[in-house]
Amino acid sequence: MNPKRAELIALSNEAKELRDDMAEAAETADEALFWASRTVNYMLLNHMYDTDGAEEFNTFKQWKEQGATIKKGSKAFLVWGQPVGKQRAKEAQQRGQEAPEEDEYRFFPICYLFSDRQVIKPEEMTRERAEPSKVEEPNVKFIESVNLDTVI
Repeated sequence: MNPKRAELIALSNEAKELRDDMAEAAETADEALFWASRTVNYMLLNHMYDTDGAEEFNTFKQWKEQGATIKKGSKAFLVWGQPVGKQRAKEAQQRGQEAPEEDEYRFFPICYLFSDRQVIKPEEMTRERAEPSKVEEPNVKFIESVNLDTVI
């Protein structure tokens, strides 16, 4: 088994337990219903991972389509993707074709997401390019203290 898949399964089991605990500890019926209706992906992104206030999550491809660049060293958040059968049905519907019959066994692929805190958006890149870079002047005292002869 893929180690990433095994890691996601373990995290998903923890997320399910947390969701069940939150639903049981709820003080009102509405609160219990809220927690019971949360998906595993919701629990992963909002309670299991340290997302540091991230508000938007997209795949690498989706960020590239928006013109954003992933920051070097950023690690993706693992979540469950949409079942392959549903993806095919959605694509067929967009093409105006009849959806293929759904397989008896569903396969949930792993989806790798990056948050808005892990990317440099196009407007940030243009702002950085517009600002003139500050080149520091050489420290005159340092140059004089070294006491080197300048050869021209």
